[in-house]
Amino acid sequence: MGSGQSTPNPLPSPDLGSEKKTLPNGAKPKPCCVCTDEKAKRDECMLFSNSDNAQNECADLVTKYKDCMAGYGFKI
Repeated sequence: MGSGQSTPNPLPSPDLGSEKKTLPNGAKPKPCCVCTDEKAKRDECMLFSNSDNAQNECADLVTKYKDCMAGYGFKI
């Protein structure tokens, strides 16, 4: 389509333990647009695990994703 279109860059993961992150204009980001690396690693582990108990195997990745989302003010 037009050359004026651009794709949004994913927001960087927040530093754990810091205050809630916001966009430069002060708005709260959408949950789909943050923590994309953590989400991808979590999903890959859960989907492609050869373990009988993927929840236990991927627990650390799930925790990292939850912590990242919490840094943006999302409680999951």
